[in-house]
Amino acid sequence: MIVLVNGLRAQSPEALNVYDTARHTTLPQYTFDSRYEYLVLPSSFSKDDIRRLPFTDRRILKIDLVYTTFRESKEFDQKQLDLARLDKLIAINPQIVVNKFFDWNIIGQTGCASSPACLEFFHGFVIYYEEYFTKKTALAEIDSVRSDLSALDQRIGELQKLLKVDYQRIDCEYPESVYSAEYLAEQLEKIYDCAESYKGRVFFEVELDYNGRPQEVTVNGNLFPCKERLAFALKYILKWKRGLVIGRKQYNVLAKGYVSFPIKKESVNITSFEISKNLVEQYKMLQQYSQCVAYETDTSYVDILPKVNQKVVSKALFRNRWSPDLVIVDVTGSMYPFTADLLKWIKLSSLKKETDFVFFNDGNDLPTNQKVIGKTGGLYHIKTNDFGVAKEKMFEAMRAGGGGDLPENNFEALLHGEKVAKPSGEVVMIADNYSYPRDEQLLARYSGKLKIILCHTEKGLNTQYLDLARKYGFSLHTLQTDILDLQKEMISIEGISYKREPSGFVRLR
Repeated sequence: MIVLVNGLRAQSPEALNVYDTARHTTLPQYTFDSRYEYLVLPSSFSKDDIRRLPFTDRRILKIDLVYTTFRESKEFDQKQLDLARLDKLIAINPQIVVNKFFDWNIIGQTGCASSPACLEFFHGFVIYYEEYFTKKTALAEIDSVRSDLSALDQRIGELQKLLKVDYQRIDCEYPESVYSAEYLAEQLEKIYDCAESYKGRVFFEVELDYNGRPQEVTVNGNLFPCKERLAFALKYILKWKRGLVIGRKQYNVLAKGYVSFPIKKESVNITSFEISKNLVEQYKMLQQYSQCVAYETDTSYVDILPKVNQKVVSKALFRNRWSPDLVIVDVTGSMYPFTADLLKWIKLSSLKKETDFVFFNDGNDLPTNQKVIGKTGGLYHIKTNDFGVAKEKMFEAMRAGGGGDLPENNFEALLHGEKVAKPSGEVVMIADNYSYPRDEQLLARYSGKLKIILCHTEKGLNTQYLDLARKYGFSLHTLQTDILDLQKEMISIEGISYKREPSGFVRLR
């Protein structure tokens, strides 16, 4: 039965819930908030107007319902009119009250004292939403990540006394030449064919790859007449058994030497090796003529952690003491506080083993209408335990695209990570609670377990993720809670209750 109140029908529970939980304020006259993009729905909005709302490709930030407080009749019921407007909006688009992560504001304007004057004031809804994320947006977010990391470095510096550093010396060997100096001189004399004579030493540099193969040869000296011919000959004859060896790994290195003219026995000499600054810093290296000295450092930040600002990603990873084989990371728009938090975890945990990371940006700025499930792209893989390497690969993914529309290609990234990493241990996904994967159907090809760290859960959990985790046996993790059992009829997560109904989980008022 429909009950009429002042000519208006009784409103739905959803409309009543929105009205009761909204923020009610007054001001002289409403002005639009120019900090955000927005769409205006006057009081007389229609179904066509609702279709213009960016529900599918943008995240709504807040909705203002605006009215004037002046009334000619004491019998007039403003609350019932507001409820009727809310009910109409919800009836045309029910999704507006499902997984609601935005604020409702009901704003009364007090600045008019007659009906004609109030006609000049705005009445209706204003929907504010975030921008459509692009490469340009991502560049700004990279700067924000860098600022967060600079603040972390500053904090570590302030707490330097709490650091625990253990140094252990490891093997460090310069490359060993395959050929003797005499053989090199013989070969150079056969190949080098410059007609102009020269007396003296000519210095050169050779870039070696990790296998000891020359990549580029640079010959120095402005007075030497045949630089290109000598460089060609040296690249042909020089060869090392391997590159620079540190511990159990091989690295590129720069070799320096000279050739004495005229060419005689032992004319070709390697005098030194120059190691990159990154390696010198990473392994606290000391370089000497005949040998190099390297140290593996074990830095413990355990006493610093409680004094460092952490978000959900590092909190969940440290809380559970995970050592994942594979981490899938959403780097689309608005995720930068959490990608910065992941980098904090990499740095502060001092990863012992190399970990596979797949950063995804939902298509490298591909237009929404061209995104095909399973073939959207924007996937960037790296296997490392080095903070700097992981950071640069993350920034590469961010520079290539901002994500654009709201749904993401989470599970395309998961399947790609499974293919390249072949994980046997823990798999972790860092996902946006405000969004939801467009490609859930791809999970038919995935049989593994998954731990999903949800970001942006301050206003509650996206019930679609609760349904997903229950269906596939995944676990969900928030700032304070690890949600492992979703078989119950009722669950409470950080002060909010959810009930499992035949259609899926619903959030309770």
